[in-house]
Amino acid sequence: MQIVIQTLSRWYNLESRDLPWRRTRDPYRIWISEIILQQTRVAQGLAYYERFVGQLPDIQSLALANEGEVLKLWQGLGYYSRARNLHKAARMVMNELGGVFPSTFQDIQQLPGVGLYTAGAIASFAFGEKVPAIDGNVKRVGARFFGLFEDIQSQAFQKKLFSLLQDAMVFADANEFNQAMIEVGATVCSPTQPQCDICPLADACVARLQQLQKQLPVTRKKQKPLDKYFYYVDIRCGNHHVVVRRSDVGIWSHLHEFPLIEGDTPEWDLDVVLERWGIVEKIIVEGEKTIKHQLTHQTIHAKCWYLCLPSDKFVKKDGWQWLEKDEILSLPLHRLMEKMIRFT
Repeated sequence: MQIVIQTLSRWYNLESRDLPWRRTRDPYRIWISEIILQQTRVAQGLAYYERFVGQLPDIQSLALANEGEVLKLWQGLGYYSRARNLHKAARMVMNELGGVFPSTFQDIQQLPGVGLYTAGAIASFAFGEKVPAIDGNVKRVGARFFGLFEDIQSQAFQKKLFSLLQDAMVFADANEFNQAMIEVGATVCSPTQPQCDICPLADACVARLQQLQKQLPVTRKKQKPLDKYFYYVDIRCGNHHVVVRRSDVGIWSHLHEFPLIEGDTPEWDLDVVLERWGIVEKIIVEGEKTIKHQLTHQTIHAKCWYLCLPSDKFVKKDGWQWLEKDEILSLPLHRLMEKMIRFT
C-alpha cells in the first residue's frame, strides 16, 4: 500500500487541477468551498466561491451578514438550506466558540449542515487530521480499488470504506491523500468510462485486475422525480410588480417569487388561478410562459401569466409586496423565479 500511496502522491503533484481552496489551510475558506461543491460542479462553483469569499472573507463577516445578503450571494446555486446552515454555523462559531473554528473531525461535525464528508475534508485539508474525506468520487474510486460490492449508499459500504481508507492513510499526508483520491474520481475514474491506462491506482485496483469496472460501484436505482404543477402570476400595476417571500419550510424557503398557487394537475387555466386568489378586478393579460424546472427529486411544471392592472387598482393581499424592478432584482430569488422575470 505504501508504494501505491507514493505513486498517488507523485501523480497528484503533477496532474492535479489548480483550485483556490487547495492553496489555503484556512478552515473558513475550505469550509465555504466544500459546502458550495456539495451539489455543484467545480466549473460552476468556482465563480460563486470567489464572489462569496470576496464579499464575506472570514467567519466574522459571514456571521454579521443578514440572511438576505447570504441568500443573494448563493442565488443560482440551489439547495438554499446550504447557505442558511452556513450562516447559522458562522453565528454559532462566533457566539458559542469564541470565534475559533473547530479543529477536529468530531467537533466540526457539530456545525449545522456539516456531515461526515465535509468534516473529514476540513479536518484533513486545514488541520492535517488523518481522517478520510469520502465524497461521491471517493466512493466510486474506493468501490473499484478495494472491490466492494455493497451498495455505495448503504451504511455498511460507508463504514467499510472509511476503515479501509483510514488504514491506507496511516503513512500518508492526510491533506494530499484525500485531495488525490477526490481528484482521481473527478478526472480519471469516471462513472462510465474510467481511464485505467492513466490511473495512478491501476496496478493495485481490484476492478481493473478483475475487469469489474462496469459492475462497480453497485448503486441502487434512483427514484423517479415527482411531478409538481406551479401556477404563478406576475401582476403589474404601473412600474410595480407583486412579489411574496416564501415561508421557512419547503424548497426555496425565505426566497422571493411571484404569487404562486400549487396545483395537482397540468390543466388549470388563468380563471381558476385568479379565482383561487380572489382577484376580481379587471385585468389585462399581457402574455404567458411555461417552464419545466428540474430539481433532484421533483420536476416542476410551471406556468406564469403576465398581468396588468389599471394604475388605480392595487390588489392588497397578506404578504404581498408591490416593488419596482430594481427592488425585486436586489432580493434573493430562486432560479425558477429568475427564468420567469420578464420586465419590459
